Amino acid sequence: MLFTRAFSGRSSLSPLRLTLFSITLLEEMLSGIPTIGLPLLRHQVPMTYTQIGLLFTLGAAMSMVLEPLSNVLSDLGKTKKIWVIGGLLVLSGSFVLAGLARSFAVILLAFALLYPSNDIALGAAQSSLIDENPHRSTRTMLRLAFIGNLGDFLTPLTVTIIALLALGWASLCWLAAAIWLVVALFSCALRFPQVARSEGRRSRLGLLAEGFVAALRNPLLLGWVVIATLPVMLDEVYRSFASLYLQDTLHLSDDMVESLITFESASGFAGLVICELLLALGLTVRQVLAGSALVALIGMTALLLTHSFWLAGLLLCVVGASSISWFPLARAQVYERLPGRSGTGRALLSLGTPFSVVLPSIVGLIAGRLGITAGVAFLELAPLGILLLLLVQRAEPRATLA
Repeated sequence: MLFTRAFSGRSSLSPLRLTLFSITLLEEMLSGIPTIGLPLLRHQVPMTYTQIGLLFTLGAAMSMVLEPLSNVLSDLGKTKKIWVIGGLLVLSGSFVLAGLARSFAVILLAFALLYPSNDIALGAAQSSLIDENPHRSTRTMLRLAFIGNLGDFLTPLTVTIIALLALGWASLCWLAAAIWLVVALFSCALRFPQVARSEGRRSRLGLLAEGFVAALRNPLLLGWVVIATLPVMLDEVYRSFASLYLQDTLHLSDDMVESLITFESASGFAGLVICELLLALGLTVRQVLAGSALVALIGMTALLLTHSFWLAGLLLCVVGASSISWFPLARAQVYERLPGRSGTGRALLSLGTPFSVVLPSIVGLIAGRLGITAGVAFLELAPLGILLLLLVQRAEPRATLA
């Protein structure tokens, strides 16, 4: 009922909102093509393991450099339409180039374009949703989290369909290119939200730089940026190492582990509904975050102490449901403190990207030296860090779900 209310009303059902939300869903479903299609790609472009690693490293590095820059520059205009459409067109072209590739140099160029264009288009689409109604940023971020989780949940189904169709690498690329081209062309006819500017005679670029520096000097804002970064510790990294823990310590079979992780992913839907219920009942974002972080911390600790299959599954679901809302709630707080500058907000949030890049290596090193239990226990710093940051931050006015 709560989520259906988000898509009720004329503004919620507008073609623009449906398109921008669809971009998030499609991105979650299609972004896995470079990974799941890797064996097919090797039939078309023979590569060594080193070269394969370089593909993903270069793509991630290009995105890490270009996406923050595009986010800041997107605040120069009154809309982010050009960034959404431009990113989608480059993304479509990147898939075309990847489908045509017959040499490593060409596929390397395709990946170098694919990753940043994907992130730029997605970021601009989500920023446009924030710009449409800045006072509803918490609700918007929860909707995006729900749709993103749905996309993650549907990805295995997408992979199965692709496998059944026996599509080759080139066919996968043509399919993705066609989908993104259609979305880009449809977006051209849409009217994006305009953000009011009051720069007077001052340079927009000068104001942008000044605003970004001022944001960096705001301890409260940076605190929310850190809180929005910590959830990465309980995303794919936690699932991966928790799976290894279940297998190596509890000696569960591959099928049992996969089943538990699937239930853990599905628990995210319940977690988002519960989060929204709590906000609707009048709890503040800080209260919801603190309560969910405490629940997650207890659940993670209990998981490392249990030897029961059923209890382990229940605790995984508790952790998944309690942590799913951290990312959208914290990001919404950043956006609310930068009205009309969602691009700058995304640029600030991208400061945590290097941490997400090195995190798997850090956890892997700890697990290798001290054991898998220590590796999983290290990830408990995420809920603990959120609790500590909320404690040191000064109390703020009530910020409930708009």
